[in-house]
Amino acid sequence: MFKRFMSIILTLVTVLGLTSCKAKQENKLPEYPEEKFEIAGLWAPRQITEEALKQYKDAGFNVMSFTNHDETPRTSENQYYLGSNRTMEALELCKKLGLNVYLNYGNTWFVREIEGQDYFDGTPFSNHDYYEEYKDIIKGIHIIDEPKNDELDVVASKTLIDDFKKVYPNAKYIVNLIPIYGAYDYGFTTSENMLNVFGEKIMSNFETPCISVDIYPFHNKVTDADIYLATNHEMFAKAAKKYNGKKAYILQASTGEEFHEELTEGDVRWQVYAALGFGAVMIQYYCYSVPDGRAYNYCMLKPDNKTPSDLYYYIQEVNNEIQSFSSAMLAYDWDMSIAVEGSVDTTYRLSGLALDENYNVREMKNATHYVSATATSDLLVSRFESEEYGEAYMLVNFAKAESDKNTVTATFKDCDSVALYGGKGYTGTPKIVKLDESGNVTIELNYGDGVFVTPLTKK
Repeated sequence: MFKRFMSIILTLVTVLGLTSCKAKQENKLPEYPEEKFEIAGLWAPRQITEEALKQYKDAGFNVMSFTNHDETPRTSENQYYLGSNRTMEALELCKKLGLNVYLNYGNTWFVREIEGQDYFDGTPFSNHDYYEEYKDIIKGIHIIDEPKNDELDVVASKTLIDDFKKVYPNAKYIVNLIPIYGAYDYGFTTSENMLNVFGEKIMSNFETPCISVDIYPFHNKVTDADIYLATNHEMFAKAAKKYNGKKAYILQASTGEEFHEELTEGDVRWQVYAALGFGAVMIQYYCYSVPDGRAYNYCMLKPDNKTPSDLYYYIQEVNNEIQSFSSAMLAYDWDMSIAVEGSVDTTYRLSGLALDENYNVREMKNATHYVSATATSDLLVSRFESEEYGEAYMLVNFAKAESDKNTVTATFKDCDSVALYGGKGYTGTPKIVKLDESGNVTIELNYGDGVFVTPLTKK
């Protein structure tokens, strides 16, 4: 009898223990695989020294983009191209310091002037295959910048692409496109035509292609560039989704000459969080060092190309911030975005996302958890998806002034808490917020801020 009694007691203890354990696991954060955004700076450090590359790495860069300062005379020692002495020198130092790299393919006239040979003979990657011991850090090769329609035919050659895939099967074939508002000037009938041509000629040839574009909202030559920002992002995000691709953005990090005379930390932050809101996985900043022939007041470095400017520290902070939640974001893929008009302040920065193809207010239909949101300033709401983790959402403040704060109230269903990743000062520990009885959570976003939201459901 005593043994039977003890058996019952032990059973109850076990059941209660398991129940307690299960209760503790409710709303448990997923354990995401470790992954980082690829972040680089254009142009590369002018000096290839350990000190210069450490300063570059300290800014939060984990990739060095081998972009040329157009120094003269052009030599193998001062220019990046496949086979140059400078490329090998930089690879050795990057390997030592733990930096990944994007190589520079080169330009036919550029390399012919140095080497006196036809660089584009169909199989340049095989002909200049010198980097076997560095292929683990070679994450991509920049092929061409802002090609015109007819220039795409050259880099879309089957022979060239097959040669690339043979020599660099794990690297990205990087072709950087003009923004959508410049498509017509580059020989495309429309921006949609540009993306369709690029998709069919380039992206369709790769299992996981890369699509890259310049994003300069503070550009003096295009005074309404920020109005196009969300539309530009969305069109490239849709093209990437269509071809199972990854998105790369080149964001502004310079002042003077063609750009506004000043960028605030909020300006920098807004560019970055807007890019993340449309699923960016690679970011490059224009410019890290001051390129030849450009009258920039400041890049991330001052014109002496060694002293950090204010932009250096703004970008350093944002880079460190976003990398602290990169594993969470990169576990999901961008699906769609909508605009929420500010109840107090409307900037029209999101006007391109306001209506659907039938001119109705765009809604996030069939969302698993998201219901709606209100905001005092314009707000971007993006949905991300994962077969393993379900849905997540990105909220980005699209207010236009440094002093503007955005009070957001978002409503969710079928969950009782949300985890919030990112925002100014974020260091890696998500904030778990319990929803009220109506499923609401209120979030304060400063100018330029964004937050990645993962709903937590009871098991």
